[in-house]
Amino acid sequence: MTAQNQQRFTQTHGGVLTVIDATTGLEWTAKPLSGEFNHQGAIDACTALDFAGHTDWRLPTRQELCSIVDLSRIEPAIDIAAFPDFPKCGWFWTSDLYAGSSASAWSVNFSHGYVLNNLRLSSGFALAVRRAGQ
Repeated sequence: MTAQNQQRFTQTHGGVLTVIDATTGLEWTAKPLSGEFNHQGAIDACTALDFAGHTDWRLPTRQELCSIVDLSRIEPAIDIAAFPDFPKCGWFWTSDLYAGSSASAWSVNFSHGYVLNNLRLSSGFALAVRRAGQ
C-alpha cells in the first residue's frame, strides 16, 4: 500500500476478511462475494451475508463503490495491497437504479475504474459494505 493508503485502509485479520476505509468510515469485504449475480441477486446476497461477525452488510451505492476506485491503476483499478486477490476485470453492481430505465442499475467497472449502467438481469459481481464500528 502507498503511505497515503496505509493511513486510509486498515485490513482486519491480515487482509483476509475486511478492509476499513478511514476516509469514509465504511467496512468492505476484502474480496467480492463468490459468483456472479443479477442486480436483485447481488442485493439479496449482500443483505443475507453473515461475515466477519456482522450481519448488516449491504450492496454499496454508486458513490460508495466509486470511493474505492484507484484511478492511478488498471486491471484492477483498486489498491490491491488493501484488497488482495481482487479480479483484474469485471464490473460490480451498486444499489442505485439508473434513472433512464427501470430495467437498469449503475455499476462500476474495476478493470479501468469507469461507471456504467447495465440491465438488471445481466450478471455482475458484488462487493459488500457496512458502516464500520457498528
